[in-house]
Amino acid sequence: MKLSPLPSAFFSACALLLFSATAPAAHAGPACYDKALTQAQLTACAAADLKEADDRLNQLYRQMRDRMKGDENARTQLLDAQRKWLAFRDAECAFQTTRSAGGSIHAMTVNACLAELTQARTEALQAHLDCAQQTRRQDMAVCAVPRPH
Repeated sequence: MKLSPLPSAFFSACALLLFSATAPAAHAGPACYDKALTQAQLTACAAADLKEADDRLNQLYRQMRDRMKGDENARTQLLDAQRKWLAFRDAECAFQTTRSAGGSIHAMTVNACLAELTQARTEALQAHLDCAQQTRRQDMAVCAVPRPH
C-alpha cells in the first residue's frame, strides 16, 4: 500500500512549527537557559551554543589557512591536527557523558561538552593567529602561523 505524501508533509510541517515555537534563538547564552522550561528547550540551548562555538572555530580555521597560502606543508599539518582534534573532542565528550547515555539529558550534556571543548580549541587557534602579531621578527620561528600580509 502506497501512502500519499500529504500526511508525511503535514506531519513534517507540524513538527517544524512545534519546534520553531519552542526552540530558543540561535545564540543561546545564559538567557536561553533561564527561559527554557523543558528538556527539549534546554537541549536546543546547548545545540545553539555548540553551533555558535563551531561557527567561530571554523572562522578562525579559515583565517589560519588563508595566512598559510603557499605553505602546503603547514596547511596539511593544520588539517591533520584539526581532524585529530575533532576525533579527540568527540571521543572525550562520549566519555564524559557516558553516564547520561539513554537519558533525556544526554543530547544536552553532549552538546554542552562539545561546545566547551570547541571554545577551548577556538582560544588555541586564536593564540596561533595572535602569535605572529605579538612576536618580534627574530622570534617568528615559534609561531606556526605567519603574520598577515
